[in-house]
Amino acid sequence: MLSNKVSLATLKINLRLYQKRLNIGDNLPSLSSVADIAGIHRDTLYALLAGERVSERSQYAISKALQIVNETNLNQPSRLMSIEIGRERPNLRFGLTTMNIF
Repeated sequence: MLSNKVSLATLKINLRLYQKRLNIGDNLPSLSSVADIAGIHRDTLYALLAGERVSERSQYAISKALQIVNETNLNQPSRLMSIEIGRERPNLRFGLTTMNIF
């Protein structure tokens, strides 16, 4: 059994969030690069995203790879959520959706 085990549900959430950040244009390494860091084939990442079972060793490796990538890119601004301040009212932006704050 591997130590520091992350639940499968949490891992899927983190992987989907990472994929969403890539899709909206955040400056992050590709999923193929995450797979390389984890030492697994990229198809394993896509299998996990599709809901297929992957080994505990792969789950652990993916979790550690995401942790490394996220720690390395901590100072990178994310387009996932931002505040747009302009001449009019400020807007809160979630990905492609914009909401008025006031």
